[in-house]
Amino acid sequence: MSFDEMWGQARSEALARQQSSMQLNQLAPSGGGGAPLSLQVDAGILEERAKKADTVRTNFKEADDKVMAATGRIELKGFKADAALSTFQKRWRSQMLYMDDLLEKGVAGNLRTSAAEFRKEEDRRLRAAKREHGNGGKS
Repeated sequence: MSFDEMWGQARSEALARQQSSMQLNQLAPSGGGGAPLSLQVDAGILEERAKKADTVRTNFKEADDKVMAATGRIELKGFKADAALSTFQKRWRSQMLYMDDLLEKGVAGNLRTSAAEFRKEEDRRLRAAKREHGNGGKS
């Protein structure tokens, strides 16, 4: 999947989430209060999202490599635009490093940390359920 396709898909998903979040505080169209909405998240879902963030990060890095290679071949010595190109390259590199760090630590890293916490809680609940089941349901 190309970067443009991934970006379009991510944007569409974000828009869909944004629209649905605005509807959460409304009553059902019939006027009654339907079943409450719930969010089902587990460690696996968070780990899957972290992998997707890694894919986006890889695509950003590939785009960065292409831009830096292409702009590195431009020869503007003696032209006023030479300084502008140099400024562009420095800013581009700075912004790409920021995005790389954000995707690696801020997005994927936090998703993995949350997944580990979810997994630990899931394991704790499973052990508690097994103990409870082992006691014949007695407390």
